[in-house]
Amino acid sequence: MERSKKIIFATHCLLNQNARAQTVAKCPGAVKEFLAFCLVNNYGIVPIDCPQLMFEPLRRKPQTKEYYDNLITRKVSREVAQKVIKQIKLYQKNKYRIEGVYGVEGSPTCGAVRTHIRNQQGKPISVKAPGIFFEELEKALRRQRLKVKIYDWDIQAKKRILKNV
Repeated sequence: MERSKKIIFATHCLLNQNARAQTVAKCPGAVKEFLAFCLVNNYGIVPIDCPQLMFEPLRRKPQTKEYYDNLITRKVSREVAQKVIKQIKLYQKNKYRIEGVYGVEGSPTCGAVRTHIRNQQGKPISVKAPGIFFEELEKALRRQRLKVKIYDWDIQAKKRILKNV
């Protein structure tokens, strides 16, 4: 069997919606449309650890980016980003193509293109900005001079959104 040698990195919650905060999951398990997209394109999938699950309980309330913008989340996000960088380098060294890193649209940590913040009235709103983990990942990619495409997967629209960097 010939390998496709095409790899994508995907946030944990695209592969397991059970990991998302209460009331936020859009699917009962994995995001089927995302998996179908990967299968049709012959992408191997490398899962990215969920930074939130490394320090918060599985049963947690939805929060905004401001809630997670703290020393613990930043530290954990940098550690996860370093793991992703090592894996990207390993695949590239062995002549694999990294076809993208996928976040989930709107996540306060793992949104790559869009995240949620609180407006002046205290209500959560969607804004064009990365979540905490993707901020740390982008910094690590720049330091290592690695260029990869970064996407959000919009679960409701069932499509990917490219981040223009």
